Amino acid sequence: MINASYAHRFHEVSAAVRAGIAGGTYPYGQPVASAQRNTADLPTGDPVIMLTSNNYLGLSVDAEVLAAAQRVLQHYGLSTCGARLHNGTTVIHREFEQELARWLGFEDAVLFSSGFLANVAPLSALGGPGVVFIADQLDHQSIADGCAQSGAELRIFPHNDLVKLEYILRRSQDYACRLVVVDGVYSMDGDLAPLDEIAGLCERYDALLMVDDAHGLGVFGETGRGSCEHFGVTPDILMGTLSKSFGSSGGFIAANHEVCDYIRHAAHGYLFNASPPPVLIGGARAALQAIQTRPELRQRLWANTIAFRQGLIDEGFVIESGSAPIVPIPVGDDDLAMQMTRLMRERGVFLSVAAFPAVPRGKSRFRATVTAILEDRDLDRALSVIGTIAREKGII
Repeated sequence: MINASYAHRFHEVSAAVRAGIAGGTYPYGQPVASAQRNTADLPTGDPVIMLTSNNYLGLSVDAEVLAAAQRVLQHYGLSTCGARLHNGTTVIHREFEQELARWLGFEDAVLFSSGFLANVAPLSALGGPGVVFIADQLDHQSIADGCAQSGAELRIFPHNDLVKLEYILRRSQDYACRLVVVDGVYSMDGDLAPLDEIAGLCERYDALLMVDDAHGLGVFGETGRGSCEHFGVTPDILMGTLSKSFGSSGGFIAANHEVCDYIRHAAHGYLFNASPPPVLIGGARAALQAIQTRPELRQRLWANTIAFRQGLIDEGFVIESGSAPIVPIPVGDDDLAMQMTRLMRERGVFLSVAAFPAVPRGKSRFRATVTAILEDRDLDRALSVIGTIAREKGII
């Protein structure tokens, strides 16, 4: 039976959601009815330019990747229907873990069924008495949840504030284990952590360094190995996802053999969770080959990113300095941002909004993500629509 306290909690959220849906301003979970390429179809059949997908290199719809996934699907079936330590590990899981480890310069890797879980599960297993986790204020929610489940003490430093990070490290010497965990590329604003300096502090104060490079792999670095390659550092634990540049779904960590062995036998999100479906791993393996052998994909991504950022500035937006394909477009008022999202969708642009509580009140913004698969005409049309609606609403 739902008691009064729970009923009140549920009603507060549900009433706001349903009012937004009724008023046409609720922006979340809007369905699409096709594959997401440079455009996608709405259920009405109307196409929209896709500026919300994390499919940075367009590999989720790449012909070679899809063909590889189809071959694996026919051979292994849809799912293993089991956890990795039982019947959930196939040859393709282990081969891909080894390929990821070699590519990234680690001894081993561990696959998880989602990127979210690839943070939560290892962090929850690395905590306990005598452990302190030190996290950036803007780390991904999966890191926050993993820290909360770990049983470790938690210290949070202001975003990219290395003075405060060093202060915490210096004051944490009584803990038996210290772990610093940061995003390589921050998912809301697209800025980078200064990993070279953070790695230096971790070495000086004997702290483990874990980097979530979900938005860096396939994008940054001379060969696409991510923000760590960009800064020339090797963390103790590298986390990555398969749902962005790899165009698939799942996640992983890469580390030395002993760390990976420990995670496989201590992380509940590995022990008690069904393994990633082989079909997704087959696609991701082909995507890794594409990342390694087709640098033109990354070159196109960066050309599109530069053009889109400059186009927004030319339209009159104030765009924060940065280089990532994640481009925040400031709005301010939450309700206005949600209204504008609907108008953009009606005019052929699919663009997500970040509002409270994802960002502070009054700091709502559109979170555009640029991909390699967008064509010049898509960028020109999207910039025109965004600029026109922003002027209509007095944003610029």
